[in-house]
Amino acid sequence: MKDKVARHVRLYHSMLRSKAWKSLDAVARALYIEISMRYGGPGSNNGRIPYSVREGAKALRIGKTKAAEALQMLQDRGFIQIMTRGGFNRKDRHATEWLLTEYGNDVTSDLPTHAYERWDPPEVCNSVSTRGPAVSSAGPISPYGRTKAARIG
Repeated sequence: MKDKVARHVRLYHSMLRSKAWKSLDAVARALYIEISMRYGGPGSNNGRIPYSVREGAKALRIGKTKAAEALQMLQDRGFIQIMTRGGFNRKDRHATEWLLTEYGNDVTSDLPTHAYERWDPPEVCNSVSTRGPAVSSAGPISPYGRTKAARIG
């Protein structure tokens, strides 16, 4: 009889050290773990992992807007990818199906893309104003009005 390994979610240090992972908020990290719990291992369901905004909101006890933002953050940084967009109508109701990019695609047999490794944070523009000095040229101001030196000058 073969020993069965207990199901688990494995987070590799290389992923946890990535710029993309470090940029995630706590909600997005928790949501990634929730989605990863549905992955059955190599050759199973990667690319067909169903997960909806509603399920994420319920699992993490957050609002649907915050869950949707976390899913978008995971997509933008390359941790997950939509394979089949979910739908909701009277006759058919199904969740979006996801691919975890750290694992191979079980639908197409493509290799893992590890897209999160190529994510770079957007450049922050720290422009300096050229409209003049930030401090008044009239001198310092005290809580009681201009100081004596400022009134004389």
